Amino acid sequence: AKEAGIRVIGHVDPRVGTAHALAVGQQIEHLDSYMESVLRDDAPMKDSVSDYGVWKKPNWESLDYVDEQKVAAIAKATARAGIYTTPTLTFFKLCFAVEQSDAEMRARPDFRFYPEKLREPLFAAHRRFWTEPPSAERRKKYQRIRDQLVKSIHDAGGKIMAGSDAPELFLVYGFTLHREIKNLVDAGLRPYSALEAATRTPAEYLKGLATFGTIERGKRADLLLIEGDPLADITNTERRAGVMVRGRWLPEAELRQMLDAVAARFAAAPELKTESKP
Repeated sequence: AKEAGIRVIGHVDPRVGTAHALAVGQQIEHLDSYMESVLRDDAPMKDSVSDYGVWKKPNWESLDYVDEQKVAAIAKATARAGIYTTPTLTFFKLCFAVEQSDAEMRARPDFRFYPEKLREPLFAAHRRFWTEPPSAERRKKYQRIRDQLVKSIHDAGGKIMAGSDAPELFLVYGFTLHREIKNLVDAGLRPYSALEAATRTPAEYLKGLATFGTIERGKRADLLLIEGDPLADITNTERRAGVMVRGRWLPEAELRQMLDAVAARFAAAPELKTESKP
């Protein structure tokens, strides 16, 4: 990929490891392999809960052997490597740290965008994990360490980007970006930095900062108008008055009509073959 000039993004398998990914400058999704990187040197196990390891119940025992001093070290290494990190805090929090009932998931505003045939495999995967889940103490520590990693990477000068990993577990694009911004703030980032993670930093990563990513004269007129100050309360990003897309104004009433039409199309989607998570 490097020879072809193609930027590589995505998962980091534990067999590759964070150190090697940082050495080659790969942008890392989901904090993959970071949980393995912060285990004590004398830990009796090397497998932890990154990537597909999070589904394996025995791997959760590794959280008893976390060396929290290693969090700062891997965060500084991430910043020095100059890579971009997309932690997708919301997905892992709602899938594995905080139990949600079927009713709570169905009540999400984005649930209606899932065709009926795609819903049961996701509910089934959710039930598989939450049947005899890891202890509440381990799940709480899991979320705390992931939050601590994000805050430490940011404080060290690393680049954090807001991402959703949609459409996992009924978390749809757009809707979950707002959740992710909030979870970045919950992890300790200032609201301004969380907003930057969803706007300026991705534009910088995509080498498009000259044309989009910030509000400046001469740049693309992609704007979100909200009713409230997000620096005072980050959830104000969801109080949308309208959106301007390349200079075309779309008021909230029109946006809602568009979403209703899209939801109706998804509801009428034909049966699809699906493959659930292990």
